Amino acid sequence: MKHGKPFALLLLTLVINGFTPHRGFGQEKIRIGVPLFPTVAFPAMIAQEKGIFDRHGLKAEIIRINSEPTTYQALISGDIDATSGAPTGLVQSNLQGVPVVSLGSWDNLVSYSIATKEKIDDLSQLKGKKIGINRLGGKSSLILRVMLEVAGLNTTKDVTLLQLGGSQERLAALMRGGIDAAPVDFAFEPKMKQLGFHLVTGSKTPFMNAPMVVKASSVQAQRGKWVRFVRAYLEATHYIVTNKEASLEVLRRGLGLEEKATLEHTYEQMRARADLDLIAPDAAVDNLIKMMTYIDKRAASVDRSKLTDYSLVRELIQDKAAGKK
Repeated sequence: MKHGKPFALLLLTLVINGFTPHRGFGQEKIRIGVPLFPTVAFPAMIAQEKGIFDRHGLKAEIIRINSEPTTYQALISGDIDATSGAPTGLVQSNLQGVPVVSLGSWDNLVSYSIATKEKIDDLSQLKGKKIGINRLGGKSSLILRVMLEVAGLNTTKDVTLLQLGGSQERLAALMRGGIDAAPVDFAFEPKMKQLGFHLVTGSKTPFMNAPMVVKASSVQAQRGKWVRFVRAYLEATHYIVTNKEASLEVLRRGLGLEEKATLEHTYEQMRARADLDLIAPDAAVDNLIKMMTYIDKRAASVDRSKLTDYSLVRELIQDKAAGKK
């Protein structure tokens, strides 16, 4: 686990064990939009599968959506109540005058690794190399730019980004030597190693990868509902870290991952990445904003205090410290 996780695990154990689900209210419906491959929204899946939402008075519907713009259109129109694991629209919506906020983020590291044909020890060694991407302006290419710039590389001068299409096309290009490197989701690291490729080791780049985003007006109008939602998310994140076998089963069924090595690796990565207090480090938020400046230069001046509302998660922890249930 990352530095500070043992303390966070102890804290969340105390907090969650002290919560008694509210009685006397009906099940309130909540629709949550998640990506098609929703590793970044895994706590939402756990909360639904293990009845955690139910115990906190929420009847949840998980809706998989194929793009972040569509996700945020649905959120703003009211077709869904929250998103999980769709970070880009958090900044973009606020730039467009639509106040949405993140109530917390359990995963605050870039989800991509860099696979290479030749072994290298640091991303800075990609200088002068050709890197395959899905498409220019796509999410993976934008995150890659953040990763490379954090490593000290200028993505317009120091490397060549080649637009190749999906993962199969990038893999084929990597195998035949048409490119030197390509980003891959961490879930597929075992497969890349099996194929003989190398993965750049080292610390992961901070990035708010999995915000739980809702409309600010909804938090004001239905605060009690969102307190219960955050409580359920805290409990589900804690469940992932402490219940391996049950989490693996949800992962297998929910994500369609059958290969044991991939399942085990994905779970262990999730467990190690989990921020149990749901509060994203400043650097993770800063790198999300940096990524969005590649799309809209106004993002550099966005009011970062309006992007997050951690008052609910802090309220839960403070209530426990005060002996409230």
